[in-house]
Amino acid sequence: MPTAAADSAGVLTELGLAVLGLAILARLASRWGFSAIPLYLVAGLAFGNGGLAPLNLTSNFIHIGAEIGVLLLLFMLGLEYGSQELKANLRTGLPAGVADFVLNFTPGLCAGLLLGWRVLPSVLLGGGHLHLVVGRDRQSHIRTPSG
Repeated sequence: MPTAAADSAGVLTELGLAVLGLAILARLASRWGFSAIPLYLVAGLAFGNGGLAPLNLTSNFIHIGAEIGVLLLLFMLGLEYGSQELKANLRTGLPAGVADFVLNFTPGLCAGLLLGWRVLPSVLLGGGHLHLVVGRDRQSHIRTPSG
């Protein structure tokens, strides 16, 4: 039975190797001129459970990796924005965000429930619909240098 220290060392080694792999993918994506996110997703699918080459990771890898990811995200947001700016943006963006959520999540959720799906798949369908509609809307407002 591995000790807590050995398990922690294994998790940190796995996280370090994962970060190294993601850095290599980000470098390739930068060289090819597109976002690294699709490469991250393909790598996760290829090396995850049921993928082409599933990795034998320690039991705590996903849990600890997710916690570290959330902490880093919050830290980066704290570096990027001040508290006054966050409050002002929340105050101005909250009504539009709620309207986006209600108008775009609800149809997907209702469609899943009407199809006889259980709650979780219906919620996922609602989230997918929200992502597609809002993402498409955001893309339509992006201006290119030529346009």
